[in-house]
Amino acid sequence: MKINEYNFIKYLQGGKENALDYVIDHYLPLIKGVVLKILGPLDINDIIKECCNDILLSIWKNAKKFNGDAADFQKWVCVIAKYKAIDYYRMEMKKKESPTLDIELTPSDSLKYESTYLEEQENIQAIISTLKPVDQKIFIMRYLLDFDTEKIAHQLQMTKSAIDNRLYHGRKKLKKDLGGMPIEKSV
Repeated sequence: MKINEYNFIKYLQGGKENALDYVIDHYLPLIKGVVLKILGPLDINDIIKECCNDILLSIWKNAKKFNGDAADFQKWVCVIAKYKAIDYYRMEMKKKESPTLDIELTPSDSLKYESTYLEEQENIQAIISTLKPVDQKIFIMRYLLDFDTEKIAHQLQMTKSAIDNRLYHGRKKLKKDLGGMPIEKSV
């Protein structure tokens, strides 16, 4: 059984460890990039490694819930990485604010949180997938990876005003699709 870009999702969902090795080999640099963008200012290597491991564990445990192709998988990985890193950042900031306050979640609370989190991410992914492919990239870079519009423009070889324009029209379209719900709370 040779794992490649065409079959790794199927094998990952089937619980094959070789598929997880493929994900680690091909997506770990992306995961580390997202995590470093968020946790880099803390400069705690152990936390960064732990967060990356937690992301990979989450991918492994929730692979059966993923529906889509390799491009969607990359977006899904980015979303999981971003929100896990944000969670770790918040935990570290809380430790610095009040080191004596430790709240432990029971396993059922943790599973509820993980399930709700993944459902929200799937909803966001479904909403963004209604946009044109270039607009999807722009939205992911802007709202999920927190790139500024100048950096997006540079990477996509577009003007800053074109990016701003696409973001404006994309938010307008998504707001319409969501029935008038504010975009900033959704995306």
